[in-house]
Amino acid sequence: MAFNSGHWTIDYSAKTVTNNDSGTGANLPHSGETYLGEVLDLFKWLAQEFASTSQMDDTYPMASDTPTVFKWLDTWGFGHADDFKYLTGGDITSADGQDAWFSVYMIGSPTAGTQMGLIQAGAEVTAWWDTDNVDILIKVKSGGTWIQSVDKTETLADAGIWLYTRKENDYYNHGYVSLLNGRQPIGLDTSIDKGNQTAGGTVAGWNDITITFGTVSKDLNNGGGSVNYDVVIDCAGRPMTQVYEYLKYITRWGETTLQINGDDGQVYRSANQGVYAEVKVAPFGTLAGTTYYGARGVWVENYLSPDFELIDATGTTQAPPKLRNVVASHSDLDGSVSTDGGCNVFVSEVTGDGGTIIKNKYTVSSATANTITADASIQANRTLQSGVIRVADTQYAYTGFSGSTFTGVTPDCSGLTNEDFYTPLMDRLADATQEVSDNLIYDDNPFWVITSVRRYGTKPYDVYTQFGETGVPFTPVLSNDPQAT
Repeated sequence: MAFNSGHWTIDYSAKTVTNNDSGTGANLPHSGETYLGEVLDLFKWLAQEFASTSQMDDTYPMASDTPTVFKWLDTWGFGHADDFKYLTGGDITSADGQDAWFSVYMIGSPTAGTQMGLIQAGAEVTAWWDTDNVDILIKVKSGGTWIQSVDKTETLADAGIWLYTRKENDYYNHGYVSLLNGRQPIGLDTSIDKGNQTAGGTVAGWNDITITFGTVSKDLNNGGGSVNYDVVIDCAGRPMTQVYEYLKYITRWGETTLQINGDDGQVYRSANQGVYAEVKVAPFGTLAGTTYYGARGVWVENYLSPDFELIDATGTTQAPPKLRNVVASHSDLDGSVSTDGGCNVFVSEVTGDGGTIIKNKYTVSSATANTITADASIQANRTLQSGVIRVADTQYAYTGFSGSTFTGVTPDCSGLTNEDFYTPLMDRLADATQEVSDNLIYDDNPFWVITSVRRYGTKPYDVYTQFGETGVPFTPVLSNDPQAT
């Protein structure tokens, strides 16, 4: 990069210094660095020109305060509004102080080909600069007024600009710089985001994921109750890995069609801008392995699996409950491969290793046609979210529960009262080689259960095990009973 005086013209009558390509859009720095020069070199060229005998009767055009601070003199100035775009490495003010062009320069290590984006006074400045680290002049004062960036709830300094590096498939970065006092650096490191490598054209097709802003109260069913969030992301049944990549895609630099909370996607920063700490590398939250870590105020729903951790509007971390179940697997469970109609599979909590089934877990306090209310709060960490209620030898199905009441109970249970009952973790006639129960909320406290399989013609299978971190996966080994034929 070297200053080339052949691209500049001095007009002694108009007292202007003009770049020959200025205003044409030609030969800007991204078109070739030979057209870009430092302000210091412009000053040196002018100083040399005006030190010659022929220019002794012309007023001197520019003064230098430091190697990076310069000022037009008399009524000298740029001949065209875009002339400053061909300069780098310093600051210039007009002779009367009414206009100023100050510089910002990037330091750091962005990935190759990263295009810096610039926002000034709430609007994108069309890039004339090259990719990667840049050093440019920005007009920060016009007609005696500083060009101020006021951003939502934030009170920012005069002559402020926002710089963004949001290259697709990389971690993002951004920062605010006040140029009120002249030339300033900004470090905007970036790196490859290994969790965001799907082609943009593919990710764009995942637009069934929707984003809705507004305060909502949500309960993650983790014991924390209902708390507030600022934005709801409907994941459209997709895994969190795809949700993460889509959220990155709609906040990449260049996304100006989609509006996110009143901003172009390319400059979205947080659910409560200026108040919440920003996740610069990914504004809606990050990904580690397959686990999504939401930014503050982000709620997710309708996901494939709860592989995430959230932060509510108060800044409190909210982890989803561990959902675990019972899985019984064996070819002999399938009635289609036997002549006796399959197996009865039963799993239930017991008093301990080798203990008895807890059949009096609850007592019926009241019942309607399709509800049973217990005499105590239902233990979510011991109860399937939907399953079977046993009252003595009678089975009732239920579809949910809340507090002390089971709902969606069938068949009609009107009239039940003062009966002891419990909820097995599996209680069914198997009709498949694998039987899977609904989930319960596992609280990291294992408990003993008995796994039983019964079928005429085989010896009874009764094995004690613990419901733990993996739930209860078991494969019953059935052997023929020669006496039961």
